[in-house]
Amino acid sequence: MKITRDKIRQLVEQEVEKRSGQEAEKRAGDVARVSKKLDSFSSQLEPLLGRIDTRVEFEQFLKDAIKLSSKNVKGSDIIAAMREVYKQLQKEVK
Repeated sequence: MKITRDKIRQLVEQEVEKRSGQEAEKRAGDVARVSKKLDSFSSQLEPLLGRIDTRVEFEQFLKDAIKLSSKNVKGSDIIAAMREVYKQLQKEVK
């Protein structure tokens, strides 16, 4: 059996998809654990977050939250994620 370039490409693509899926599951699990922990603190956080009532304060809060949660994330990935969130928010606001 002769292995063609297309077959090799197909196998590589399958392996990449498989590994990406595994990484996505792990990340989803990480996010789920953080969300669960945040939920347990929500009663304490809500009064504090409720005090943020200006755009400037909200921007400062977002910067702090991003810095705190993105220590292991590349800068370009942070910007890409922020763009996606921005797009989603624009759709919700319309």
